[in-house]
Amino acid sequence: MSASREPPVARAFSPALDLAVFRQMADMSSEAFFLTDEAGRFRYVNQRGLELGGWTWEELQRMTIADVNPDVPLGLYRQAVTTMPPGPGMVLTVRGRRKDGSLFPSEVSFARLEIGGESYVFGVARDITERSHMEAAQRQFGQRMLEVLDAERRRLARELHDDIGRAVGTIDALLEALECTPGAVEEDARPTLAATHATVRQITESVARLVDHTHPAELLAEGLEATIRRHAEAFALRHGLALRLASAPVGGALTAEHELHLYRIVQEALTNVARHARASRVTVHLARRRRRVVLTVVDDGGGFDAGAPRLAGLGLTTMRERVEMMGGELRIRTGAGRGTALHVTLPIARAAAAAD
Repeated sequence: MSASREPPVARAFSPALDLAVFRQMADMSSEAFFLTDEAGRFRYVNQRGLELGGWTWEELQRMTIADVNPDVPLGLYRQAVTTMPPGPGMVLTVRGRRKDGSLFPSEVSFARLEIGGESYVFGVARDITERSHMEAAQRQFGQRMLEVLDAERRRLARELHDDIGRAVGTIDALLEALECTPGAVEEDARPTLAATHATVRQITESVARLVDHTHPAELLAEGLEATIRRHAEAFALRHGLALRLASAPVGGALTAEHELHLYRIVQEALTNVARHARASRVTVHLARRRRRVVLTVVDDGGGFDAGAPRLAGLGLTTMRERVEMMGGELRIRTGAGRGTALHVTLPIARAAAAAD
């Protein structure tokens, strides 16, 4: 019986050979690698890193990370080096500076290393210009689709009001005239006439509600605050929810287009409450705070996992697109069993800001 053979042992290379192999691998990489010390000075940059900014290694040796990255000043860098635990660290989207002075969007992954009692930062940088352009194009496409959708809603609302609304209104008037004209209808047919008249009135109310939901023309007449109040009260009554409503007039703080966007956000937020939250109470708060308009919609429902695919649903995506179009901020606080709070903060219109 032959003796068992020991598994092969990896050959130990010398430090010099290890370094040579690392540099060869790094220079063959399509990613930009760099190593900086605690002071932010460059200790190593691979070939792709040199090509990314157009600097020479001799030039970079006289520079710090702040010279090629205006979003990472040395004070912030040194603080991060002392507080960041060893191992994989953070991923940041920052601006890189090329030798010609131009800036480009960059995604940088940082990791802190401890070598011989000294702290270093190893980073991998990627030029994300193409990705940024694609994301911008996607945002523009989404915003354009919202504009087309709102225009189509206005057209549909006009047709509902002008064509169907008027036709149903005419039928309603004719039925009322028949009811009020003696001898126009046999007595045994009057119950049927009354039931038909009641059905037509229900249709009239449904058409009016559809017009209101499709395009709230009363925004121009009643203002955003009154329109949101009326919609929220009708919503709460229709779905059997307790409503807490606190709203203040914000007339002139937003453009007419932005008022419509904010109203749509309220509609979508309340629709999500009805469809998903299983809530018993909902709070809607609209206020003006200095140079901001703030909208808050809170429910006491089941909430949801913020990392789940549901968060990226069409309704939320549409709300985010609207907020981005207005230059605002959207924040969502939620969790399983903790309800959901939606906060929208918008800058006020320039004319209103100048009047303050």
